[in-house]
Amino acid sequence: MDSLPIRSSSFLIMVVTIVSISSLLLVSSQPTFIVLAENQSQQQQQPNILGSNIFQTQTMVLGKNIKNLVIVIPDEAHEYPNATPKELRIVNQPYLPQNAVVNIGTTVAWFSADVDHHHSVTLVDGKGKSVYNSGIFDNFNASKPITFNKIGTFVYSGPSFDKMWPNYKMNGTITVIKQSLAASINNTTTANNNIDTISMLITPANIADKTISDLKSKGFAIDSKYPFTSLRGGGSTPGGDKQQILLVLTSSGKNLNQVTSALSQVDSTLPYR
Repeated sequence: MDSLPIRSSSFLIMVVTIVSISSLLLVSSQPTFIVLAENQSQQQQQPNILGSNIFQTQTMVLGKNIKNLVIVIPDEAHEYPNATPKELRIVNQPYLPQNAVVNIGTTVAWFSADVDHHHSVTLVDGKGKSVYNSGIFDNFNASKPITFNKIGTFVYSGPSFDKMWPNYKMNGTITVIKQSLAASINNTTTANNNIDTISMLITPANIADKTISDLKSKGFAIDSKYPFTSLRGGGSTPGGDKQQILLVLTSSGKNLNQVTSALSQVDSTLPYR
């Protein structure tokens, strides 16, 4: 009679253990990006928009003060990462930034600086449901914008549209959080530092001064610059210079159409062909 409670307790422990293991198995069977969405959307992250960070981590974290983000598709972004040197892309990611952490309510558009190629972007939510399709847009043009009103991690992707690499797909993520922190801005020259839009552009180092001057004439400020060597190395030299500079741009008081139009006017003058 005294052993019954012990058996009952053992049985209960066994049942709880089985249920716990089953729960773990169910969780582990979820797609990775769903788990990421549940975890990352709850995490507070320190804003970081520095060019060096974007280049090295492929990630940009926006603050609550940033309302718009233009993700740039750099020249040769469509190239397969393991291509021969003459066919390699310029920078270490097909999108700038490839991964973005933004505040809820942020509006995002994609701008193509990939000369003589067209692109499209599709976006799925944490359940794998398609929530956005840009349609095809050409170089020096931007996609239609999308505003993120729900927290979570969204996966976006686009085909390369290159006959040499028909199976290569460009991928990125946008993680939406309830951000309580503001992004620190390095420049103080744009509308008294009342920055609301972030974008990027790559320029050959040998014409960087002119590119920066042109951008400033269109209302942009340069928040940071990061010099790097083109991944093509001893191969072809996009823009006539192996040395490239990643520019992080800020803007204030303009809508996305105005920002991408100004970006197009400068980008179309660069010697990428």
